[in-house]
Amino acid sequence: MRTVKALFSIFIFLMIGVTPAMAQNWPTRPVRIICPFPAGGGGDQFSRKLAEKLTTIWKQPVIVENKPGGGQIIGATTVVHANPDGYTLLLGTEASLQTNQFLFPKLPYSPARDFTPISRMVGNALVYVVRADSPYQSIQQLVAAAKANPGKISYGSAGVGSTVHILANWFSIVAGNVQFLHVPYQGAAPRIQALLAGQLDFTVTPLSDVVEMVKTNRLRVLATTADKRMKQLPNVATLTELGYRDSVYFNMFALVGPAKMQPELANKIANDTAMALKDPEFKAGFLDPKAFEVFADGPAAFSKFLASDFDKQKAHVKAASVSLD
Repeated sequence: MRTVKALFSIFIFLMIGVTPAMAQNWPTRPVRIICPFPAGGGGDQFSRKLAEKLTTIWKQPVIVENKPGGGQIIGATTVVHANPDGYTLLLGTEASLQTNQFLFPKLPYSPARDFTPISRMVGNALVYVVRADSPYQSIQQLVAAAKANPGKISYGSAGVGSTVHILANWFSIVAGNVQFLHVPYQGAAPRIQALLAGQLDFTVTPLSDVVEMVKTNRLRVLATTADKRMKQLPNVATLTELGYRDSVYFNMFALVGPAKMQPELANKIANDTAMALKDPEFKAGFLDPKAFEVFADGPAAFSKFLASDFDKQKAHVKAASVSLD
C-alpha cells in the first residue's frame, strides 16, 4: 500500500516545473486509443465519440482500436509496451487500473508503475434494476426476499471478478450477509436481456446501459451507487442514503498512457480531453443522455484519486473472496 501511494506521489512531484518541449507540436500523426472492450458496447461507443472530438481538436486522426479479452488485460498490456510518446493511449477503467491487481496474482503489469495517469474523464453511477413487473418495489424488499430465500434471488454479472460481481458481493455483506445467486454472462447485453426475459431477479449495471429501458418502463431502478441523487432519477434513493455503508461507486472511463510519458505531454492531452468532454454538443448529444458525470481531472488530480481509491477497491475485492489466474 505504501509503495503504491509513494509511486503516485512521485508522479505528482514530476508534474511540477517541467518545461514544454515535444508537447507543443504534438500530435503530428494519428493517435490510437486502445479500447479493451468489444465493438458496439458502452466503452467502445464512448471511445469513438471522444475520438471524433479529439480528431477535430488535434487535426490528426484519432483511431479507436478494440482489444477485448482477458479481463481488459490484453488492451492494457498493449499500452504498457507502447512507446511513451502519447500516440498510444488506453481507455482505462477500475478493472485495468485498480481491481485487476487484487484479482490476478500474476497480473503482467503494475497499474501504479506501468502507466502514466492522464485523466479520469467521466463516471457512470451503477443502478440496481428489476423488471417493471417485478414484485420488488424497493431494495429493502429485495434484501428481505434474499434473507427469506438464501441463494435463490438471482442477479447477472459480466463474469467472475467483474465489477458487478464484486459490488454485488459487497452489497450482500453490508445488507446483512444475505446470499444472492450469481449468474455470469458474457457482457452487459446478454444479462439485461435475461433480466427482461424473467431469467434473473435483478442486475447491477451503469445507468447508461439501461437508460432507455427505464424511460420506457421496461425496467425499474431500486437504488443507485451515486454519491447523491442522480438528476436522471430524482426519485430514486442512493444506497448510502438507505443506510448501506461504503456503497458509493462510479464506473470510470479514464485515459492513461505508458509509463514515463513527458509530464507536459500528459497535461496537454488532459487539457484537450477536458475541452472535448465539456463541449456542449458532446455533452448534450451523448454524455448527458447516457448519464455520464464529467470529471475531466488532470494528471495530478487523477493520480491522487487513484491513490485514495486504492484501499476501497482492495477491500471490495477481498470481501468478494475472488482470485483469478
